[in-house]
Amino acid sequence: MSNASDIPVMPIDPSPLALKPVLPAKPAALYRHRAKRLQTLAEDSPLADYLKLCSSLVGVQAKLAETDMGPAPELNAALEQPMSVANTHDNRYWLAQLQTLLSEALPLVPANVAEVIRELMQQSPDQWAEWGNSLRQGKFSEVPAQYSLFIWAAMSLYWSHWAPALISRMDVSALKQESLCPVCGSHPVASVVREEPREGLRYLHCSLCETEWHYVRAHCTACNQSEAMELWSFDDHQAAVRIETCDDCNGYTKMLFVTKSPQIDAVADDLASLGLDAQLSEQGYSATTVNPLLLAHEAD
Repeated sequence: MSNASDIPVMPIDPSPLALKPVLPAKPAALYRHRAKRLQTLAEDSPLADYLKLCSSLVGVQAKLAETDMGPAPELNAALEQPMSVANTHDNRYWLAQLQTLLSEALPLVPANVAEVIRELMQQSPDQWAEWGNSLRQGKFSEVPAQYSLFIWAAMSLYWSHWAPALISRMDVSALKQESLCPVCGSHPVASVVREEPREGLRYLHCSLCETEWHYVRAHCTACNQSEAMELWSFDDHQAAVRIETCDDCNGYTKMLFVTKSPQIDAVADDLASLGLDAQLSEQGYSATTVNPLLLAHEAD
């Protein structure tokens, strides 16, 4: 295993219009934007209380993203999905982020949520690590549902910090189109159709390390076929949030159009549009994505 800092930085195409296969996150700015977006979406929303709770938690992530993350993990940029749980199963450095995040969040949340945080704080580091690995493997039912939100938030804080340095040392030009994050192997939250580097490019947004990776449009993000795809918009065919369904695997993913709503955030807007998920479920489709603020289903 090699520390990411020991691996030479890979050259990149300097052209401003060059397609960038992978877009690393800027965690502090991303979390600040997400917290603000959640507050905005909470206005007149039936999910207002939960969106505000999530905004407080993401605000803590934004604060901690600018602090010391401790020792760098040992990573091998030459491996497939170098930050995946298979390659970092023994990493426990992120546990320090969980402890700090819980302490910072405790005075900001309602009394019933504070009780959940206190219960989680009383668990052992071994138990935290076991639950964290279960979540990263998509085995959400193995973790008490009331704890998942906080554990994932700490892991996201930690891995999103180290992902950009690792990405700069990966040969992203050799990446194939994949449904899972090429950096950490996690499921996407949603598709984001961006204006840059060229308008209309679709990227999948990672639910853990916040990385985005290019994925060709009109291809199923679960099974990759392109023959039985349909784009839904329900109320408005020019809506900022639309749904792409696949009649081969009966899966769906949301597509978020930045051109229609520049302030859109993959995690916040996916969560705020749960009404669309309910409509798709009624028609027999299942989500192929994972929202870190709503770990409600097993990932296949």
